[in-house]
Amino acid sequence: MSRTIIVSTSVFAAIWSQRQDSEETEDEILARLLGVTKSAKALVDCNAEESANEGVCDFRNGVDFPAGFKAFRSYKGNKYVAVASAGFWIRQDSGDRYLSLNRLSESITEGKENVWRTWKFCAEDGTTQPLDLLRKTA
Repeated sequence: MSRTIIVSTSVFAAIWSQRQDSEETEDEILARLLGVTKSAKALVDCNAEESANEGVCDFRNGVDFPAGFKAFRSYKGNKYVAVASAGFWIRQDSGDRYLSLNRLSESITEGKENVWRTWKFCAEDGTTQPLDLLRKTA
């Protein structure tokens, strides 16, 4: 089970300043700093099983991205990864936080695009799929 904690911007920045290359979430950073051993199940990249309300909820498109959900894309030869956490998309290369996929994408690209088709995820069967497959259709 996971819990949500509220921290100030300065504490959040201090946590991320302790990040090592292999760490992609606050949980991983704090687990290392506090000496907490994580199970193999908690380290699975494409199948996070934490509560959706601790990830990112896109109400307009009817998609709950659970905490730890990874989205990725390539742009101009560079690969970008973002993780859903505490209501934000967090870019793994910079640690910057964004409230929406559109804002996340604007931080990388020049101009508007269909983020649901350009950002991908790793499906349960191991294939790469566009986020568009997760949207609820009317």
